[in-house]
Amino acid sequence: MSPPAGRPSRPAATISRACGFRTVNNHNLPPSLLNLGYTPTLAAELAELPEPAIPGRVLRIDGHRALVLSEEGELEAMLPGRLRADPGSAPTVGDWVALSPVAATDTPVIVARLARRTRLARGAAGTATRIQVIAANVDRVFIVMGLDGDFNPRRAERYLTICGDAGIQAVLLLTKAGGCDDVDARIAACRAVAPPALVLGVHAIDVIDGVNADVPARYTGPGITVALLGSSGAGKSTLLNHMLGREQMTTCPVRSGDDRGRHTTTHRELALLPNGGVLIDNPGMRELALWLVGEGLGRAFTDVESLARGCRFSDCSHDGEPGCAVQRAIEEGELDGDRATSYARLRGEAEANARRRDERRRRADERSQSKLYRRIQKDHRRRKG
Repeated sequence: MSPPAGRPSRPAATISRACGFRTVNNHNLPPSLLNLGYTPTLAAELAELPEPAIPGRVLRIDGHRALVLSEEGELEAMLPGRLRADPGSAPTVGDWVALSPVAATDTPVIVARLARRTRLARGAAGTATRIQVIAANVDRVFIVMGLDGDFNPRRAERYLTICGDAGIQAVLLLTKAGGCDDVDARIAACRAVAPPALVLGVHAIDVIDGVNADVPARYTGPGITVALLGSSGAGKSTLLNHMLGREQMTTCPVRSGDDRGRHTTTHRELALLPNGGVLIDNPGMRELALWLVGEGLGRAFTDVESLARGCRFSDCSHDGEPGCAVQRAIEEGELDGDRATSYARLRGEAEANARRRDERRRRADERSQSKLYRRIQKDHRRRKG
């Protein structure tokens, strides 16, 4: 099948030239894929598959089809139902996959998803019991937040919790700086919620007015994958177009009443940067439910958890218990009370979501056991004649 309209296949030899890739290849890997993040570990995993396959990286998912970049160029591949059944492990944008050889069929088929280094995930919109993987194999996250009505350090904490849970460092990019009168104060507010181990930098930028427009590119490079996260109207599409040097994504002005944006990006897609980096664009997120499986809260709230270790009770809720080190730090001006409240809210949400996930798994196990019991009974009756 031909690639989608407007997205012609590119010969493998032109992929790296078009993106200006430069790298050292000590493993005899395809240069164009090496610069996209392909590694010897992935090559070894591919070689272990029972059938011959070629590697590719997912650019976009459209239901049962995926646009994949391989040494053959951009290919539209079939995504079998068995690989889409589990939303937590189904191939998504940024994943490396194994494709059936192009010559073997008119339309290549994704036969396996290769191991992920990182997984950026949230609870699916509308429910807290189903995971939605935002992007895979991400090295850094650009948290994009406008210095207008979109500005909200509490939302930044939520994004940072998700990044911390995935083990991915972030960069806070405060857009629309050219029209903001209190840039320094807002940078300080964001730095106050940005643990140094998790956040590489906090920058006020405006790519339209030329304020620090070159800063985002400093965090990209050959083989580095960056994901964009932020609400609608924050300036993600404008930033992407600036970094690509062309108008790839449509942009729209925000609403005049509340500075909220319209959804100009409606799908996740991987784009190749001129300096050899990889950028994953995401639609604006108005609902960002937590789906934590690691140490996301601990990494995003190192200050609060460090204080909490000094509480008299190990299960202290930091809400009036005697000997609470967190409350004492708030009273003494060492900790912002709003940050402590945000931590408590996110911890409560994460714990509630975990309980719902456990209950859902328990019910699924009970249904499986009931089906197994009925099948055994049916087989027993059939054997008895």
